[in-house]
Amino acid sequence: MLTAFFLKNKEDKNARQHKYKDFPKQFTWDPSSHRWNCRKLGLMRGRLVSANPAEGERYYLRLLLSHINGPTCFEDLYTVNNVKHPTFRKAALERGLIESDDGLSQCLTEASFFQFPNALRRLFATILTFCEPGDVRKLWDDHYNALSEDYRRQYGSVERIQNMVLTDIMVFIQSMGDNIDDFDLPQINENVDLESGVFREVQEECSVVIESEHLQAINFLNPEQKFAYDEIMWHVHNDIPGVFFIDGPGGTGKTFLYKALLANIRSCGHIALETASSGVAANNMPGGRTTHSRFKIPLNLENNSVCMISRQSGIAQLLRIAKVIVWDEASMAKRHALEAVDRIMKDITGVMLPFGGKIMVLGGDFRQVLPVVRRGTRAQTVDSSTRMSPLWSSIIKLRLTINMRALIDPWFSYFLLRVGDGVEETVHENFIRIPDDMVIPFTEKEKSLNALIDAIFPSLEINRSKSDYIISRAILSTRNDSVDEINDRLIGRFIGEERIYYSFDEAIDDINNFYPLEFLNTLSVSGLPPHYLRLKVGCPIILLRNLDPSNGLCNGTRLICKSFQHNVIDAEIAVGQHAGKRVFLPRIPLCPSDEDMFPFKLKRKQFPIRLCFAMTINKAQGQTIPNVGIYLPESVFSHGQLYVALSRGISRANTKVLVIPDGQFNDGEVYTSNVVYKEVLHD
Repeated sequence: MLTAFFLKNKEDKNARQHKYKDFPKQFTWDPSSHRWNCRKLGLMRGRLVSANPAEGERYYLRLLLSHINGPTCFEDLYTVNNVKHPTFRKAALERGLIESDDGLSQCLTEASFFQFPNALRRLFATILTFCEPGDVRKLWDDHYNALSEDYRRQYGSVERIQNMVLTDIMVFIQSMGDNIDDFDLPQINENVDLESGVFREVQEECSVVIESEHLQAINFLNPEQKFAYDEIMWHVHNDIPGVFFIDGPGGTGKTFLYKALLANIRSCGHIALETASSGVAANNMPGGRTTHSRFKIPLNLENNSVCMISRQSGIAQLLRIAKVIVWDEASMAKRHALEAVDRIMKDITGVMLPFGGKIMVLGGDFRQVLPVVRRGTRAQTVDSSTRMSPLWSSIIKLRLTINMRALIDPWFSYFLLRVGDGVEETVHENFIRIPDDMVIPFTEKEKSLNALIDAIFPSLEINRSKSDYIISRAILSTRNDSVDEINDRLIGRFIGEERIYYSFDEAIDDINNFYPLEFLNTLSVSGLPPHYLRLKVGCPIILLRNLDPSNGLCNGTRLICKSFQHNVIDAEIAVGQHAGKRVFLPRIPLCPSDEDMFPFKLKRKQFPIRLCFAMTINKAQGQTIPNVGIYLPESVFSHGQLYVALSRGISRANTKVLVIPDGQFNDGEVYTSNVVYKEVLHD
């Protein structure tokens, strides 16, 4: 059957678009003539006879057949980039289908070609922290020359050069939440006066640069912002505890107010901490960190969860001396997270007031998406909201209503508020009409989806090398499969050399091989990168893991792919305070959360990124995207999703919506559902 498969591919060019495992979907086997013939009726799922990795070449042949379209002979399987390899294993290795024994060393070697020694030291720290290297000292010895290249040009002392390299790596490892003493590296021999008796976390905050424009922002606050600013600063100057919630829809200048507060508090010599529930929001602020990173909030939260902070740690000391703590997008956080932070602050400070007597500034918009409760009911989702926390009664509410977006498009601002408040006129219970000038008409799926892409990414071929063009536009959808479909279309249109990266998947402790590799490869898990990752130079990508939050590498950071090698990706941070910074990204092992409920533990080693021409609506929360498309193959399914999608843009002229109709409406107007839980919008 296999050799007949080769023969069919030689004779029929249309057959070459299929992999061997998918061949029975389009062709049927004739045992009498030993030939494959076109299937005329029905469909059949393809399959391959199973093989265990212990079977050697038979297993690697099977692996190649699962990933290669249309081979015409065994030589096609042996050949990669016009080089014929002696074994199927070597061919699979060159195609990136199996992991090299020295993959981490190759990763560092490839990165050293770019001649960014500081970025290389950050990559080395990332590998130590996240990639589970087996022989750290060998990695150090093999790549020390590349890690120290810039210092060797400046200094003559061998000992000093080594100490400076180790010191840089130590700082990076610490910023990633680990300790250099946990790794087999040379000792720092000099007395490196990094801390001077002060914890690293405190030093980091003291070194945050205060930008002059943020100091001057106080002069441009509108009356509502100025009232909130004065109220909070009065508590700061008089050392009076208080917990505030700044409530305002998108466009009312919450971030602008935070920047004015943080800059002026820091200019008085105080420590002010900026945190946010999402990496995107954290990256927009100087010194911003995600709340999970800053407070060590557990991933699986319960009613009595406690943050994992030791009273003797540097983080505890930082929280004790902080004058003000800002928590942006607090409406996205579960109330259990808020309560866990309240408990740890009381424990650290010894003060039984809310949040240990600190001045807390929470902010957000309850019109937006609420915390995600897996398979949760409406009641469970509402109950998880911070508004339902017992702490809510002790919070001082400050509301912002003056919308800067209204200066650009007053009607659009008014429309968004009505959608968010759930008061826009509805039909059939919760369906609202999308204005005609925002609609991409639906004719057939292929044609209409291409029209949406053309509207949001016009002249993509001409502008593909312009980072500002790429980052200023995105298409949002409700589910990952729709997002993946759009990303696949756009990377196909993107001009340039393509690189495909395959993940290395395994089911942990699956000694009987119950879960074949190609089954693991098919799993698409929220929060994990895909098995099949297509990239081109200049394409936008989004980070899926907190790698180095203090240096801008948070879950949700958007980057531009600048170059790639077999084992490393060179990327540039595209948005936020770290925009323009070049970073190296390695493959790291990732596991889904326990909530995914697989009957086994999946481990996927892949670059922790996805394409982000398109992203889910939930992932876009907290971002402003000047040109936004919204693709709704089905209606939104949770509170605030439609409001979040529409409010990412700045005007209706730059916001386009494609709704695939469900047959309820036939009058030519476009309707879609708007889900609003009004019980979370009122105190």
